[in-house]
Amino acid sequence: MKKKGEVDAFRSAFRYLYVKVSNKNLIVDKLTNSDKTFLVLVLFMLFGKAVWTYFGIDHPIVQNWTGAWSAIILAAFFGFIAIKLAERTGFPDIWDEKISNKQRFLYPVLLGFGFAIIEILVGLAMDLPNIHVPFPFSIPVYLSGGIFLEIIYHLIPTVFLVWFISNVLLKGKRQKEVFVIAALLASLWEPVMQITGMYRMGMLTGMVFGAGLFIFIFAGNLIPITLFRKYGFLAPVVWRLTDYSLWHVIWPMIHY
Repeated sequence: MKKKGEVDAFRSAFRYLYVKVSNKNLIVDKLTNSDKTFLVLVLFMLFGKAVWTYFGIDHPIVQNWTGAWSAIILAAFFGFIAIKLAERTGFPDIWDEKISNKQRFLYPVLLGFGFAIIEILVGLAMDLPNIHVPFPFSIPVYLSGGIFLEIIYHLIPTVFLVWFISNVLLKGKRQKEVFVIAALLASLWEPVMQITGMYRMGMLTGMVFGAGLFIFIFAGNLIPITLFRKYGFLAPVVWRLTDYSLWHVIWPMIHY
């Protein structure tokens, strides 16, 4: 019965579009503030895609992030379900009253700023060329891309893994332990892809440097997942957008 209840919880994410056939009435659940906030983030994501599509921005970063409208639409769809399941899996609501704005905004901004500084130093050490989308298109691209990556790298995999393993299979047990495993697995996705790609392009100067870079990128995923677990989904989005603002937008305008 417990497992059936959790499956029903998954289905409840669709209730706002459920049509009650017997009474021929459309039942639309009242959207919570968290739902509305997530939908605003989706609008920003769609706006960025519309901008670079309209202006024909042909950049490797843009191509790697989206590829097609379907990628953003699927991210929005499953991301919304994840938002609805988040509280059932131990994640705070986006606007949880127990979370202060200092925790929700200031801490992520400071951490994002610090992480961007390290990225700049690593870029200087590697003597990287200008790999960034040029200004002013960098603003909609990194705004949209940052939200997109937080949804597909962290929101969807961590929530669904914790929900399925802990809530469904283990009947609500071992939630903290399952989260740790899910966080570690989700944090491995980006560094594995990036290090593999850099190795193929001959950008790694040695094993020690490659290992250090792997750990750094891994940390760049574990930090926002931890922020998500402690302060809700808006915190990692703020962290990533702060990081991108300095590393991808402001720094290239100063340095290149």
